[in-house]
Amino acid sequence: MFGASNWGSLLRYFIIYGIGFILGSYGGMFSECSGIINIALEGSMVVGGFSGIIFMKILGESVPFFASSVWAVQLLFLLALIFAIIVSIVFSFLLSFVAIKLKADQTVVGTAMNTVAVAVCTIINTSITKIDSPEVVISNLNLSQYLKPSTGNVFVDNAFMGMNIAIILGVIAIIGLWLTMNKTRFGLRLRACGENPAAADSVGINVNRMRYIGTAIGSAAAGLGGFVIFSYFNIFVGNWQIDALGYGFLVLAIEIFGNWKATNIIFASLFFAFFSAFAPVFTSYLTLLPNIPNSIFTKDAFYYMLPYLLAFFTLIISSKHSHAPKAEGIPYDKSSR
Repeated sequence: MFGASNWGSLLRYFIIYGIGFILGSYGGMFSECSGIINIALEGSMVVGGFSGIIFMKILGESVPFFASSVWAVQLLFLLALIFAIIVSIVFSFLLSFVAIKLKADQTVVGTAMNTVAVAVCTIINTSITKIDSPEVVISNLNLSQYLKPSTGNVFVDNAFMGMNIAIILGVIAIIGLWLTMNKTRFGLRLRACGENPAAADSVGINVNRMRYIGTAIGSAAAGLGGFVIFSYFNIFVGNWQIDALGYGFLVLAIEIFGNWKATNIIFASLFFAFFSAFAPVFTSYLTLLPNIPNSIFTKDAFYYMLPYLLAFFTLIISSKHSHAPKAEGIPYDKSSR
């Protein structure tokens, strides 16, 4: 029977995936609303996740204090989160510089950056661990013992196991990014740069500067989303192999499905987060059932495939109603105004 522990686990995964997917999708939204196509969300999530996790590994192993208590572990998460955001912002400048200064094809550059991100992170990980493996190992720190609530309620304990300050700050970041895009002058100017950069320039807005900032914010959001998801899996599920598991492309689909609107993206992200959360919980439940028939509906791969299959069909259905920023992917030349 699908019991309280299963429902608690479903809620836990839903929270983690929901926050990660919203932040990742907002990463694409901020960049593309400024006028730069950001195919490199996969790379941003890898860079954010890896830099934060490897920071936790190095600091936790060199300073035992950071793995000694609940509050010390939360501080470690906070410092790692800050580091992940900084590295993600630095990563974003590769895309924005090439797109703005060199006026290169942004789709090609973003695709290349996804590959480079995984390769560079793997090389760095190998040089630090001295092991020729793409796995990032921090299990020896045993951080999970400080992130397991013990309330006596199975549902609550399973739902909030692994909750940390990065998840809380992720929620705050989502609220802040939503307000920034929808309720501030900056958000209005950013959207103007993606819709009609010449008109924005005519009223004194520095289009290229706004595009640098929009891409930086977007990459930081995606990096934070990657850190939220992958730091959890690294500590509670197993060593993380440097890879974004296609989440970067999934959040790109969510962004398009949400029609580049902050509120729509939240609901679209939660929709896909549910099916992503359902997969690990339901497949674990299936292993406990006796005499289950051997079919595609009892295979783990089928349920892990669901979010991507749904993304495929939702994009087909919603593609006619998608309205991307008009100047997206078009380099702005001030002299052509």
